[in-house]
Amino acid sequence: MRVLPETDSPERFLGLERAFLGRDESELKEAEIAWAKVRERDVVVKFVGVDSPEQAEELRELRIWVPREEALPLEEDGYYIPDLLGMEVVTEDGELLGTLEEVWTLPANDVYVVRRGRRELLLPATGEVVRKVDLEAGRIVVKLLEGLEWS
Repeated sequence: MRVLPETDSPERFLGLERAFLGRDESELKEAEIAWAKVRERDVVVKFVGVDSPEQAEELRELRIWVPREEALPLEEDGYYIPDLLGMEVVTEDGELLGTLEEVWTLPANDVYVVRRGRRELLLPATGEVVRKVDLEAGRIVVKLLEGLEWS
């Protein structure tokens, strides 16, 4: 099945023997990986026991989670996406913008999806916008640039 990797190193799938599948960390099921092939924009992964398009379709909206002990080491100022999800996002002035609900992994840079109620704010995850990530406090401090508006 075709996977859109949320990693800076899609090649990491090549040596992976197992992973967990689920919408979030509360509903993970272990899956054995038979093989993987890295392509230009995605990775093709063959899971043991998933042998038909219908079986693969059942996994469509699930994320692939790797056990923390098998995760790749982080670069300086790097973070694992699951550690960021749910953090509150505030401006440099302390104004609460909302909660980080999703991270879109795009070619140029990641995009943080911040939600407050029904409103959504898309923030480029660049040093110019993301000023500080405090994992212990569960808070991301951002600088709102001109043109970054709620939708």
